Amino acid sequence: MAADLSELVAIVQAIGEELYKRTTKRLEGRPQLKLVIAVLGISICLLIAGRTAVWIFSTPTGTSLGRVSGTVFLDGEPVSGATVEFTPHQGSTAYGITNSKGYYTLQYLPDCPGAVTGQNTVRITTYDWRTTKEGNKIEIPEKLPERYNRQSTLMADVTSGSQTLDWKLTSH
Repeated sequence: MAADLSELVAIVQAIGEELYKRTTKRLEGRPQLKLVIAVLGISICLLIAGRTAVWIFSTPTGTSLGRVSGTVFLDGEPVSGATVEFTPHQGSTAYGITNSKGYYTLQYLPDCPGAVTGQNTVRITTYDWRTTKEGNKIEIPEKLPERYNRQSTLMADVTSGSQTLDWKLTSH
């Protein structure tokens, strides 16, 4: 990876040097145009650097999260491989996937467990799809009634701290 990165940097540097030489040659005797291009280039670099810094250093620390885990059962049996989604009125959706015992833990971001505090619409679905080695799509049909996913009537009030929210669903 380091070798690939250093090669990429060398290529970009060579391209930059060539562009600089060509541009300098064309701009000889045109100082106002040089100044405009320099200011524009610096402005673009500062904008990109600023946006990158905001993206890198912004964290969900301003978002109040509560840790959520629990189980999902359908007619008394654990539901394996279901996706559990908590969607707040404002903010990002948190996701979890049930294991063979129906247990899930929500993740707000890959390295950030929890869900946004407050009222959340809960969707639980077993629908999925896989791609075969040949590139064909295989759909895994929904096992749960629509009232738990597409037309969800499930709600949860997430509070700060840890909580266990179990879902005992019925097919009828």
